[in-house]
Amino acid sequence: MRYKFYREHKYVSAALNKLERLIAKTDFRSYQETSSVKTEWQEVSHMLHEHAKYEEERLHPLLEKKGSKAHLHAHEDHESFDDTFRLIDDLLEAINNESSPEKKVEKGYQLYLTYRKFVGENLLHLHEEETSILPELQKHYTDSELRMVEEPTYKAMTPNQLTSMLNGLFPHMNASDKEAFLDDIQRAAPGKFEKLTSFL
Repeated sequence: MRYKFYREHKYVSAALNKLERLIAKTDFRSYQETSSVKTEWQEVSHMLHEHAKYEEERLHPLLEKKGSKAHLHAHEDHESFDDTFRLIDDLLEAINNESSPEKKVEKGYQLYLTYRKFVGENLLHLHEEETSILPELQKHYTDSELRMVEEPTYKAMTPNQLTSMLNGLFPHMNASDKEAFLDDIQRAAPGKFEKLTSFL
């Protein structure tokens, strides 16, 4: 089995779906409930921004070096998603600034539609990365070369950071995914791996 990136997409998808369910149930006339959505959105959007940054800085350059253009559409998606993030931020701000309860509800509905559309677009984006970009990376690089992409990250992370990462990811993954993460960490930072006893 070839070396894989994008296993964390299972976590990404779960986080987006969880927020979609929260937005669907929110009474936007309530400042407290709207604030809860805003807090969750800030965490999700930050995670998505960092995830896209990682792909742009670590994975896409590998394809550029080989003259491949398989990543260009995904790059365009990242830029488009930035615009959507700003729209969602604006809608949340507009809801908080609105004095009419009825208009708060209507703006909340527009927020829900906007976010739900984004979730659908993001699912297609994740699918493209795993079915187009990943095979292209595997075509141009050996497993050993691909594995080295992750090594600097694991070497730089503390045991506590590694533990926090795995606590977030593992509830959404199968045994094979978990084994792959643990194997990468053990190869990159064997001393830190010994401290991850709760995941063994």
